[in-house]
Amino acid sequence: MITPNQHEKNEWSRMAQAAYGADKNSIGHRYSAAASIPNDYQMTIARFDELQTGYRAWLVNNIFPV
Repeated sequence: MITPNQHEKNEWSRMAQAAYGADKNSIGHRYSAAASIPNDYQMTIARFDELQTGYRAWLVNNIFPV
């Protein structure tokens, strides 16, 4: 299990806003929900890696995950 830090959640929120702006609402919802988890919430490493992989694709290549 892993506890996302505030910086990671802030970046997921930023990505969610970009996704909404690009009419990628399902991606926006996914990342907005992840960004709004409580500070002490733990998620599986697999889920964290999935979110981070999509985030990196957006950050580096401006590609939203499917």
